[in-house]
Amino acid sequence: MSDTPTTAIRAPAPGRAAFDRDEQRRRKREAVLRVAASAFNRRGFANTSMDDVASVLGVSKPTLYQYFKSKQELLYACHQVAMDNGEAGLALAAAHDGTGLEKLIVYLRRYMEGIFGDLGNCPVLTDVDSLTPEDREKVVARRKRISHATKDLIALGVADGSVGPCDPKLASLFALGVVNWIPAWYRDSGPNTPEEIMESFAALLISGLAAPAAPKRQRAKAKPQA
Repeated sequence: MSDTPTTAIRAPAPGRAAFDRDEQRRRKREAVLRVAASAFNRRGFANTSMDDVASVLGVSKPTLYQYFKSKQELLYACHQVAMDNGEAGLALAAAHDGTGLEKLIVYLRRYMEGIFGDLGNCPVLTDVDSLTPEDREKVVARRKRISHATKDLIALGVADGSVGPCDPKLASLFALGVVNWIPAWYRDSGPNTPEEIMESFAALLISGLAAPAAPKRQRAKAKPQA
């Protein structure tokens, strides 16, 4: 008999096992969503079926239905990810110690980073009409809250003198129009990197919104901290 002690193999604690299962499911669900978004990009939402998504993943359609019950549910999840990015940017802006304009650029940069990083710049994010009526109502309401918060940041900039006199609502529509249409035209094969585009857009937004006497250091300071 060997004198070398043996190490008993212990089962993971119940709580840990549940966490691992939840994490595994989350990752699989995310993989399904990315594949679906890629398919929507290439073929369009109307021309992509659940069979197409299942085929790319190499799973059966019943397996796919364990994560998403329909194309509309996949589309809704894509919209949720995009709005999560917007709200994450607003949270960064709220924590940023700076002017209204600086906060606005912090927020919009984070929003753009999310668009470039998640779901392959899914152009289908411009498609609200294909959502179910209930999901469309939720998406529109959440978008309104983000739009209102954007207007408030611009109004703050006007009040503190970092943003030139303007109608905050119209200015917010301008800023969000710049960001929300990125998925409609951006392609990985294009001549500009995401960072180049974000830098250019930030500079253009600053030059378009900054008060005439606003300091040029705005751009340097308005970057989110990691």
